[in-house]
Amino acid sequence: MPDYTTREALLVALAEERVALESVIARYDQQTWRNVVRDDGWNAHDIAAHLADANYGLALMVLGEIQPTAPLNDKGWMDVDQMNIQRREKNAALAMEKVISRLASSFGHAQRAIEATDDLSAPGPYGPIHTKSMWLTRIVNHTHIHRVDLEALLATT
Repeated sequence: MPDYTTREALLVALAEERVALESVIARYDQQTWRNVVRDDGWNAHDIAAHLADANYGLALMVLGEIQPTAPLNDKGWMDVDQMNIQRREKNAALAMEKVISRLASSFGHAQRAIEATDDLSAPGPYGPIHTKSMWLTRIVNHTHIHRVDLEALLATT
């Protein structure tokens, strides 16, 4: 995955991923949204809601508006498996329109985090092991990964 070294590159990449993701999601209808499932049991709804939660949380952590609570794994990234399971259960009843609205909001927060970060090489939410640039890049790359997941699900219909 690319590592973006400038604010401008991050903003362009985020905007491109947003447009691409919105294009994929627009191809889903209500039934497909819930009924096409990855091998691990996650459907399009689960993936999109997860992406909205993750991008929102990561952006707020980079901004310093919330403190990270998840423990770190051996690579210095958050170990979020348990949190993802809990959030999936909590978000299960959300309507498609609500998830799409949350995604839009999460992109707004990610953009704000990129724009507000004066020093991309500054320590990230967990300290110097990963810079703010690395966390912001993670938002873009995470979006890309799950967009590809959503495209793959559509290909199975």
